[in-house]
Amino acid sequence: MSLWRSSLTRVGRSVARLPHVYTRNMNWTPSANPYPAARRSDAATTYASAKHGQVTVPEPYDWLEVPPSQSPETKAWTEAQAAYTAKFVAECPDKTTLQQRLQKNWDYARTSAPSLKPDGRYYYSYNSGLAPQSLIYRATREQLDKAQQSAATEPMGELFFDTNVLSDDGTVALTWTSFSHSGKYIAYGISRSGSDWFKIFLRETSAPMTSCQPGTEGGDGRLPDVLDHIKFSGITWTHDDKGFFYQRFPATEQEDKGTETDANQDAQLYYHRLGTPQSEDILVVDSDPVTRSSMWSCDVTDDGQWCILSNSKDTDNKHRYYITSLEHGVSSDMAWIPLSSEFKFALDYLANDGLRFYMLTNKDAPNYRIVYFDLDPSQAQRVQHVSQLQGGVHTFHDLIAEDKNAILTTATVIDHNKLLVVCSRDVKDELWVHDLHSGQQITRLLPDLVGTIGQITGRREHKESFVASVSFVNPGRVDRVSWEGAAASGSQAMAPVSVTEFSTTHVAGIRADDYVSTQVFFPSKDGTKIPMFLTHPKDMPIDGTAPAYVYFYGGFNIPLTPVFSPSMMTWVASYRGVLAFVNARGGGEYGDKWHDAGRLFHKQNVFDDVLGACQWLHENKYAKKGHITIAGGSNGGMGVGAVVNQCTDAHGIGAAIADVGVHDMLKFPLWTIGKAWTADYGNPQEDGQALDYNMTYSPLHTVRADKTYPAVILACADHDDRVVPAHSFKMAAEMQHQLAQNPNPILLRVELQAGHGAGKSTQKRIEEAAEKFAIVARVLDLPLAKAT
Repeated sequence: MSLWRSSLTRVGRSVARLPHVYTRNMNWTPSANPYPAARRSDAATTYASAKHGQVTVPEPYDWLEVPPSQSPETKAWTEAQAAYTAKFVAECPDKTTLQQRLQKNWDYARTSAPSLKPDGRYYYSYNSGLAPQSLIYRATREQLDKAQQSAATEPMGELFFDTNVLSDDGTVALTWTSFSHSGKYIAYGISRSGSDWFKIFLRETSAPMTSCQPGTEGGDGRLPDVLDHIKFSGITWTHDDKGFFYQRFPATEQEDKGTETDANQDAQLYYHRLGTPQSEDILVVDSDPVTRSSMWSCDVTDDGQWCILSNSKDTDNKHRYYITSLEHGVSSDMAWIPLSSEFKFALDYLANDGLRFYMLTNKDAPNYRIVYFDLDPSQAQRVQHVSQLQGGVHTFHDLIAEDKNAILTTATVIDHNKLLVVCSRDVKDELWVHDLHSGQQITRLLPDLVGTIGQITGRREHKESFVASVSFVNPGRVDRVSWEGAAASGSQAMAPVSVTEFSTTHVAGIRADDYVSTQVFFPSKDGTKIPMFLTHPKDMPIDGTAPAYVYFYGGFNIPLTPVFSPSMMTWVASYRGVLAFVNARGGGEYGDKWHDAGRLFHKQNVFDDVLGACQWLHENKYAKKGHITIAGGSNGGMGVGAVVNQCTDAHGIGAAIADVGVHDMLKFPLWTIGKAWTADYGNPQEDGQALDYNMTYSPLHTVRADKTYPAVILACADHDDRVVPAHSFKMAAEMQHQLAQNPNPILLRVELQAGHGAGKSTQKRIEEAAEKFAIVARVLDLPLAKAT
């Protein structure tokens, strides 16, 4: 008999419900609309609990772990769920109007910051508005200057890469691009249906990819090289243009990649030589026989002399680092120098002058700092596997010391000795120029920026950089920072000669001047002050009548920064509501300490932060009680599941959207890349304490039949091979079973031919947002504002 007081042990028990006032007359009742049946099995799993010893946890829906592509039973059930949700959506009165408004607000031209490549041309991504995937264009310096002077909205230069010709439905995406040192070649990754798996193809930059004959992978005019079995990999060229490093996994026989659930392990680092088959690639670093979850990436230094190897074992930003000389080429028997032979800190390469290396690190600095050290080549050793090396750099010297009140997030070296440093202060980015050799702070750039710096282009040999920024109401601005024509100043860096606006993106249906964004701080359950951004119409009364859309993440040291979302802003405009971004603990908003406060045995803090945000919103009249929708994706989707299980009347939550959520917090390490998440979630498969703690909040295992739930949308994708859809399948089945008479619906939405989110086509994004917003509007009876 199980010692767990899990909802999974209750079968058909009648339980008196706790009161919950947030139900609406939506012409839907559970008795008239019974959920599709889901078989409950007698399966169970035995775990080792630190508190209770051997315990048994019921697994009534373990059969849903077999994907629809492999199980007729799972396929039939998901099809029934899809039909059920489609019927509900069809009866949502706002669906068509929302679709039209989203279509309009997504239909705006947008570009990335231009990036100068070794062939002398500037490359950038461009989407005219509703194209399924963005295109890559390239322009000369003259064309760039002309476009800036004329404020042109049409793309500059010529089309270089049209991803949309690779599929008829927009489900093929460009996942990676890497130019060779001379600029003669480009290696690029192509994925299908949103899967993390991709293939690498090559072509000469003199042969743009603008057409694709049926059955031709990678587009017409490419080189014959094709590399497979690749996931979570970069592409790093050696400076001789002979080839590049990449990571691959052992070959799989799965035909429909992206639907499998097998654990990703035994990754290896290879070197591919141009013009040779993948079978002849050089195995540079074999899989780690001890830490099978190890993954590998590398940087080639700016002078082309060194290869820096980074080895991770999970999602924590604490890796092992090694370096090897490229003087004698690439082989399987290279001599390596350990920079850090233990998983203790991050060490990101910025630049080097000979044997002096400049790095960004969190070693002894949870808010990060920039350091330098001198490499000793005599320490190089040949070993059977790099993991056998011991030791590392003994002394790191401060170049830019840690700031106790700001996070040093990124740094880029431009024009030999100019160090562009991005700092985040209270989740708002600042851009500073420092001298690379002395660390001296020279000047602040873009002092009026209130938002997020999303891209800085340029390399050490360039004299200018393009800086892209966004905010909640700013869909995109690119500034040009130039040292062109600067007088010689010896070895001391100086401020740029000019900083000019290069381009600004406009959305016809969303005028920035009509909205206001503010930042507030509210106390969480333990008194910690939590930041939250609020965006709403300027003329919206703060009187407790508006709806709120509360978005959060709270995990993996990833900060939730100001960003422009045409979908979310369409919701704000359509329902005259408040968009709230909660910077819950567990993210990277305040460095490693903030992350630590919301992971492992402190995960409950994340849920308390979100619950506190919802209560603060209605108590301070920003939102109407019961008209609050919470939403999150991936780790945030898990958070949504936990919060709806824990919320009470006091929090005022009326609807919840859990996108691609991790809901089974016991079995997640068993599937695809889940083992890597143990840095944030612990490993309940091996650690009894982690098991005990995760059982207190695991969404699947803490569904409560004794209260009324808000409306819940569980969204997933059939080709999500990061968070497998089984998480959402089992959560939906369990909630619909326990809450069969809940007055608010529990809906499962399965996106077909889609993955975790990356590479999703524009039209899929529009359709998805329209359905979710329409469901929320129906269940909360939200009045649709007139279009402006």
